[in-house]
Amino acid sequence: SDMLDVNQIIKDLASMVYEQGETVDSIEANLETAASNVESANEQLAKASHYQRRSRKMKCCFISTGLVVLLVIVIIITVSVKH
Repeated sequence: SDMLDVNQIIKDLASMVYEQGETVDSIEANLETAASNVESANEQLAKASHYQRRSRKMKCCFISTGLVVLLVIVIIITVSVKH
């Protein structure tokens, strides 16, 4: 009877190990998916940062150009008023 109990315990243990193996495989697959998603997110953040920097430079150029045009207009008005 002890041998049968030991046999049953070993079968139960083997079953539990098999079930946990599937869970471990599932966890591993989820980790791989998460790692891939994080890598993709990092690439997207790098692109967003690049676009933001480029946009900031464009805004500075537009503002600078506008100020130069405004300065030219003020100079023209000032010169024409004096004459």
